[in-house]
Amino acid sequence: MGSIYYVERNGQKYAYESVSRRVQGKKNPVTQKTYLGKVDPDTGVIIPKECKKPPAEEHVKKYGCVAVLDKVQSDLGIMDDLGDCFPDIAENIMATAMAVAIDPTPFDDVHFTVDENGLKDRLKLRGNLSPPVLSDMTKDLGQRLSAMDTFFTHRASRMDADGTYAVDITSNSTYSEMGGYAEWGYNRDGEDLRQTEILLVTDGAGIPMAFQMLPGSIADVSTLDSTVEWMESLGIKGRLVADRGFENANNIASLLDRGIDFTIPSNAREMPIKKLMTKAKKVMGDPGSIRRHGGRTYRVAEYEVGIADLESGHRYVTRLEPSEKGADSENVLFDRCPKIKAFVILDPRKAADDMDILMSAIEQAELKLEGTVRRDPAKEFSKLPAFVRSHLDWSVDSDGIMHIERLQNSFSFDSNRAGMFIMFASEGTSWEEMMSSYDTRDWVEKAFDVYKTDADGSRSRTGDPDRARARFFIKMLALIMRIHIQNAIRDHEKDVLSGKSKKDSVCGLTVNGMMRTLGTLMVIVSPGYVRLTPPSKNVREIFSLFGLEEPVAGKITLS
Repeated sequence: MGSIYYVERNGQKYAYESVSRRVQGKKNPVTQKTYLGKVDPDTGVIIPKECKKPPAEEHVKKYGCVAVLDKVQSDLGIMDDLGDCFPDIAENIMATAMAVAIDPTPFDDVHFTVDENGLKDRLKLRGNLSPPVLSDMTKDLGQRLSAMDTFFTHRASRMDADGTYAVDITSNSTYSEMGGYAEWGYNRDGEDLRQTEILLVTDGAGIPMAFQMLPGSIADVSTLDSTVEWMESLGIKGRLVADRGFENANNIASLLDRGIDFTIPSNAREMPIKKLMTKAKKVMGDPGSIRRHGGRTYRVAEYEVGIADLESGHRYVTRLEPSEKGADSENVLFDRCPKIKAFVILDPRKAADDMDILMSAIEQAELKLEGTVRRDPAKEFSKLPAFVRSHLDWSVDSDGIMHIERLQNSFSFDSNRAGMFIMFASEGTSWEEMMSSYDTRDWVEKAFDVYKTDADGSRSRTGDPDRARARFFIKMLALIMRIHIQNAIRDHEKDVLSGKSKKDSVCGLTVNGMMRTLGTLMVIVSPGYVRLTPPSKNVREIFSLFGLEEPVAGKITLS
């Protein structure tokens, strides 16, 4: 620290700092003078000089997406649960999940999203999330199975104890063997690839709570009993909602034995269930069969179905008319066994859509094969989808020309049952309760499709099962935040339609659309200088929807 001296010019006092320094090669010290500023005549305080050069802009970061996601994760307690279960890497996991929620890109590109959204400063990360760092972190994370189960238990404790939870399985195609997890099985994407399977459990709002990575050869129907046992160990209880892949009489009997309420669609393959559709068709002309749900009109018939316990296993039984074959023995069996409810439902709009899809596929098959000469006609016909082949037959004339013929009986069967489906539910379940609970699965499925493989829609890029498990854990966290946002938008739109809220720019937004809008709100950071860019009306309305203070352009203090 040098000495301060003052100079007066034109009635104004100026302050300078004088510092003496030894300089190599010179005998005497050299004095360096630095101008400090003007002196206030009243207080004697030095007013620092103003820099005429504008501050160098160091970086511009997106601000809106992270502000909203941070509020969402805080409301849901995600970071709290991560801190309890993964205290040493919680911030890195959260930053990666937020980046994936903002922009579904390959994991090797996550660090770009982290940097451009200022996640390192926001979450106070130590180091960066470059591909090598992220690779090491996911390897470590994927091996912490007990910590993951503890995290799932934390998430389960946050759900309504008497609520609904949904179970869904999807295949994850991969080119690698995935340490034995990738096997040949029923591929839902219709791809000739090995696959792993992801079982996802969500609460009644569609918010993910837990998942399992399974070998790709395991059939849905074989997993339900072990899945329910696993979920009970995590404290997940309530009404189970599952897809038709889980439904058979043995699984339904197991749910009854456990005392679990459920809603599961029937695959309608067994004859007693097929007969219910025929019976229902006869009574659906009655005005009393009309029901409404979610703004759609249905025709519904309700029946009881018994679950008979036989030496060969469980099977469905229904009450038969006295004139039907085997009615006496079947009705005695029906009276003795436990019952579930069966809702036979006709959706008129779905019936028209189903027939349009069927006829379009058949016409395409006819255009492709009719009147053509094929080296192997049987092989060409076998390439058609099964639901198309069931309505067609083929032949070859003496000139080797292929002909396609429609099977009239199959069309009659399909037209009679187009738009019809059957839902099973535990006894005491009402129509509205059954349909509302099944809505959950529909919401989850739509969101699940985005994240079931690599987030950009490509096949899995890792052959390591630990890293694959960790990547889906991170995607699950991203799903938690995105589905919460999706639900908030949907609830807001309902309020607008009911007149409780005023229509605004949030109505009609998708989650991706919201992220793009929030990406327009930027923060400019320079040494000693932090400024927010002017927020648009859309950004302000999004902030308001999630309970955040309205952003104001100008200097701010980052939290």
